[in-house]
Amino acid sequence: MTLGCLFLVALGSASVWVALSFAIGCMCNRIIIRLVAFGGLAAFSHFVSAADLTGQVTLAQALALTLKQNPELAAFSWDLRSAEARILQARLRPNPEFGVQSEDVAGNKQSTGFSHSQTTLQLSQLLELGGKRSARLQEATFGREIAKLDYESKRLDILKKTAQAFVEVLSAQERVRLAQENLDLASGLIPDIRKRIEAGKASAIEQTRSEVAVASARIELDQVKRSLITARQHLAAQWSRAQPKFERVVGDLEHVTYLPSLENLSLSLTQNPEIARWEPETDKRQATLRLQQAQAVPNVILSAGPRYISETGEWTQVIGFSLPLPLWNRNQGAILEARHQLAKADDEKRGAVTRLSSELSDAYQTVARTSNEIHVLKESVLPGAEKAADAIRQGYEAGRFSYLDVNEARRTLTAARLQYLQALSDYHKAVAEIEALTVQPFDARSGFSK
Repeated sequence: MTLGCLFLVALGSASVWVALSFAIGCMCNRIIIRLVAFGGLAAFSHFVSAADLTGQVTLAQALALTLKQNPELAAFSWDLRSAEARILQARLRPNPEFGVQSEDVAGNKQSTGFSHSQTTLQLSQLLELGGKRSARLQEATFGREIAKLDYESKRLDILKKTAQAFVEVLSAQERVRLAQENLDLASGLIPDIRKRIEAGKASAIEQTRSEVAVASARIELDQVKRSLITARQHLAAQWSRAQPKFERVVGDLEHVTYLPSLENLSLSLTQNPEIARWEPETDKRQATLRLQQAQAVPNVILSAGPRYISETGEWTQVIGFSLPLPLWNRNQGAILEARHQLAKADDEKRGAVTRLSSELSDAYQTVARTSNEIHVLKESVLPGAEKAADAIRQGYEAGRFSYLDVNEARRTLTAARLQYLQALSDYHKAVAEIEALTVQPFDARSGFSK
């Protein structure tokens, strides 16, 4: 698999774990089944028990620990629990009310205290009319479905960022290696230059130039080492570690897979939870509209209880009801707002589809561009630059070329290698972006060797 493809397999194994904890819905289960078929469960089940990563780290390990310990993802899981709590609350009926009322207490000269009072013990119950409870429950239930899909969306985003951070560390390690090799090549020429100067075959200026080149190479090495430190910190932060404990990451950046068509990839956008969420979102807003319409229907309060008449010592029964008269406030504003929010959902869904389609197109063009760039660099530019650098180095030792020629050939070769490395990095990051958007492996036939 590509680097990006492997993070989609991680989504499959993690979906099983999250489903056990939070009962993720039917759409997510289909994703689980499809991605587990690519070996997700077998590949990652033995990684999730680690508290941190040490030694050499694979993408599989990084993704598994991220899914277990990422703080942003953990925070989103509480939204699922909160949604369940809202359903629990929506099911509840209004509590009954108990009241005591005394009349004619010390009301005239003939009566003192409670001697002529009438005391009523009253139990009242509010009855919700108009389907308020069912609409409220539907609204909360659809809210839970939205929370599940929002969790899935966040998980995809976290996996994508982890895969891209992994690629950045992998490429930064290679940049350090290339910078060290460049420094060694530049430093290795100095003894030979000194011998040539002593033999009168070169001027002293060549030594100055070589020393400048070495100093420049040291600066470049220091820069890429610091970039590697930053990249490692960004990767470790995905599983909530301020400082990384692992030694290095391992993977095959040079694996470039088959490029599917943009049309086929676009068909999979409907599986993206950012788009799929708009179906339950629309249902939720319809339930909200029904709830606001039900709020316009007055509730009835029934009351009943015994009344004690102190003067006669008798008990009587009192019953009654009350309801508000909807003369002015019939919840018109809230109903109108709910209608507008429901109409707005269609525009918001179209906006989400347009935005994700644009992101998919951008990522696809990056993959297409870098695939071609990688091919040209690997097949033509790099072999030519390496051959030229070797020939000029040999010619320099034979006295046919100057130090300037050697240095220029070395810098040309280094630039070509860095360009090749950047193209590989951009390619794998774009593949991770595509897989996060389409919720499926970029190419099921691909393979990631390490």
